[in-house]
Amino acid sequence: MRVLLTTGIFFPDVGGPATHVRKIAEHFAGLGWQVTVVAFGNHTGSSQKYRVVRVSRKWGKLASWLLYALAIARESFKHDVLYAFDLTTAGIPSALFAKLLRKPFILRIGGDPIWERIVEKGERSLPMRAYYEQGLFKKDKPTLYRIIRRVVRTADTVVTYCDFLKDIYVRHYGVSEKRVVQIKNPFPTKTSATLEKDTFTFLFAGRFVSYKNLPRVLKVFRTISAKHDNARLVLIGDGPDEAALKARAAALGSKVEIIPKVDQKALFARINASSVALAPALTEFNPNFILESLALGKPALISRDNGLSAQLPDYMQFDPMDDASLETAMERMLDAGNYREAIRVVAGLPMDQTWGKVVAEHAVIVQAAAG
Repeated sequence: MRVLLTTGIFFPDVGGPATHVRKIAEHFAGLGWQVTVVAFGNHTGSSQKYRVVRVSRKWGKLASWLLYALAIARESFKHDVLYAFDLTTAGIPSALFAKLLRKPFILRIGGDPIWERIVEKGERSLPMRAYYEQGLFKKDKPTLYRIIRRVVRTADTVVTYCDFLKDIYVRHYGVSEKRVVQIKNPFPTKTSATLEKDTFTFLFAGRFVSYKNLPRVLKVFRTISAKHDNARLVLIGDGPDEAALKARAAALGSKVEIIPKVDQKALFARINASSVALAPALTEFNPNFILESLALGKPALISRDNGLSAQLPDYMQFDPMDDASLETAMERMLDAGNYREAIRVVAGLPMDQTWGKVVAEHAVIVQAAAG
């Protein structure tokens, strides 16, 4: 079996796609398959188990992407199956050359480039489901919509991790439900929670962009902190909204801490030292940060209509467009009895989706596509 994996980012880059592709490449190579990864980057390290073809971004967006597409074209001739891990950067050239060469094409969908780009720029501010139900995707990015529709319809198999994304692409892009396969994202190893003493910290880790809804979090936390002297808020990350967030947080003094993104070991230490993980985005797909927090035994508050691998009780979810809904959820966690119950519920969540299971399921899909 010769498998070509195409992705925008790859190890040592951080992020969900980079991690997924690395784990899958290692597993496929372990099966004795010939595996090649095409990704952007300047890293010169290599793996003895599989090839990595990297395309530098130094030439600018358009030229770099054309070189990246050419790399995919060249490698497509040498492989039996093409597997892309995003809809546009990798998906467009992979779909094109798979069709031209009549080779099986698999596509993993981890998000939505149209909605994400629009809300990240501040052009719209609403959850993804509402955005699609109102037909705004056809108004905002009609050409990109048609291209993505062609890409997803070209795929022999579409892989996603939740009903939410499956529903969007079946209803609005015309993907056959029979061609959609769900593979839930894995949990880290489950451990018992360590309880925070003296303070009660709400923790966020991710990008500082508009759709993450962090100004609303700061607004609500201002009310919370006035009533609860032990309440703290920590935001970890970076992004275009960093300066604005720091300006808003200044009025709250030491009760709010904003720090740069950290490696996984440091993040786990921060999670262990906090009480509740926050996922407040207008739409949350399946944030690794929340999976990690739940595996470490910490309750999470997440916006409703999400794609999380675990089903959280209603009181751990809130309306991302409603200050009062978020405030109620945070207030509930600050009650000692409610918090103990939340810890108990999290400890009982099924978290048996491991990396071993995930990569094995991907192998089955590739084998089926190859015939």
